Amino acid sequence: MTATLPATTVIQVERKGSRLYATINDPSTRNAMTQALTTDLNAILALAEQDRTLRTLILQGANGAFCAGADLKGTNKQQGAAVGAGDEDPLEASNRAGGELFARLNECPLTVIAVVDGPAFGGGFGMACCADIVITTPRARFALSETGLGIAPAQIAPFVVNRIGPRHARRLGLAGTRLNGEQAAEIGLSDFYCADEAALNETLTSLLNDIGRCAPGANAETKRLFRLCHAMPLEEYRKVAAKSFATCARGAEGQEGVRAFAEKRPAAWVEKL
Repeated sequence: MTATLPATTVIQVERKGSRLYATINDPSTRNAMTQALTTDLNAILALAEQDRTLRTLILQGANGAFCAGADLKGTNKQQGAAVGAGDEDPLEASNRAGGELFARLNECPLTVIAVVDGPAFGGGFGMACCADIVITTPRARFALSETGLGIAPAQIAPFVVNRIGPRHARRLGLAGTRLNGEQAAEIGLSDFYCADEAALNETLTSLLNDIGRCAPGANAETKRLFRLCHAMPLEEYRKVAAKSFATCARGAEGQEGVRAFAEKRPAAWVEKL
């Protein structure tokens, strides 16, 4: 069943077949992680979780920026607020909510492609690390900028370390070093560096065609297994994986895939741009 696109304020949402394009467009904040952005992104992820006809989420930014990171104006207001005895610190609450959003993006059942064409600082860096595939351009800039502001990259830390490993995470986090798009590709933060718009379009089309050959349910299950294999003992994982394989093989996609292979034809789910 195809779901209705959510009403959003700072993220423009467009559907093209099984692909969902989400473009952050909030020039007054350089696409910072305001409450409006987090509300919009949560609504988009809810759609991705419900609509099984979707396969890919392409996350990008408008006006020469991907995401400038935290909404410092909002943080500044909360810094001066008194916390009553027994009350939850609003800074803790908002930071934890941000962590829940990053986790939700990381666990999105769709294949998530982040196209970074501009600054991706702080939380923007974290959003890119939650994507499955990252594409960068010459305008891309990355920085774990939090320590320069006297704070820590608290909620994005697990996703950054998982994406680039502890060695690069320590260097970038503790020195606040900035990377361009090419340097991001060199350390594995980016999967593809595209020197111009033609290369970007070609790379994105090629990726979408590759994803179009994969069964959407199998892709979602593969993402789940990749997360689980580091979160449980290997013996326990083998049981979970075996059940997953049997369920997939006996399901509609598994049966169609085997038939298509035997009949030397494309499977029913194959899409090509």
